[in-house]
Amino acid sequence: MARYQQNANETRRRKRVKDKKIIIYTRKNGEYYPLHPGQLWAYVRQLSGDEMYKAKQSFREEDIQFVVNYRADYSDWDHIGYRGKFYNITRVDTYEGYKTDLTIYANSVRGGQPDASEVHEWNE
Repeated sequence: MARYQQNANETRRRKRVKDKKIIIYTRKNGEYYPLHPGQLWAYVRQLSGDEMYKAKQSFREEDIQFVVNYRADYSDWDHIGYRGKFYNITRVDTYEGYKTDLTIYANSVRGGQPDASEVHEWNE
């Protein structure tokens, strides 16, 4: 019993390491423009089957989770570029209004990825 309790405590203390790089895009006139210069560090994980099932019960398609540092300019209408693939943001969770991290839930873009001509670089 003590060994199980020790493992549970280690799991609770484990931090989410933001070790993946993503770009958040907004879509204007059918083209994708980044919201920020460079890339953002994020913690990324696939949702479990149970989490996807619960999302479907509330009529949302979600299959991946991103945790990034807080910014006020993200919305449900934006997109995420990660490892050459685009994801639609379905929900942004601010975790009880704290301004430390944002948990972003997303799903894969259905119907193909955008063409390279539709994706732009950061311009000042």
